[in-house]
Amino acid sequence: MIRIVIAEDQDRVLGTIGSLLNLEEDMEVVNRAKNKEHAKELIHQHRPDILLLDIETLLRDGPLQEEGCKLLVFTTFAKEGYLEWVKRSGAHGYLLKDSPSEELTSSIRSIMDGMRMYSPKLMEKAEPSLFETPQAPGPVKQNYLSLFLNKMKHPTG
Repeated sequence: MIRIVIAEDQDRVLGTIGSLLNLEEDMEVVNRAKNKEHAKELIHQHRPDILLLDIETLLRDGPLQEEGCKLLVFTTFAKEGYLEWVKRSGAHGYLLKDSPSEELTSSIRSIMDGMRMYSPKLMEKAEPSLFETPQAPGPVKQNYLSLFLNKMKHPTG
């Protein structure tokens, strides 16, 4: 049985995700937290296998790494820079909240098998320029203003 704690500040999301996960035969939501401190208490009390943590909680309260508890971060929107922040936090996964329930449950199982899971939709949002090596700039094209400023630097007398 995969034991789960969910940390989410939106009651509706918290209840929905909890209910979906509890329908799985091999998963059990052992408790739900409103913030990081409450999540820490619940982790120490219930010893879950995985913590589902909202990205806003991660950004606001900082990383949460507890021995024996894997971290899966989830978000409503794909925002620039979030993927790198999640990876630096040591999270084992990063999913959209509106992902199909099958994606969530299969990701949890894969994380428990030692894999790292990132939603394909979140990976598509990554800027390609973040992964490319910068190239040397080509020749600078001068416009009328730059020509005028160069003439001012060198008066003809």
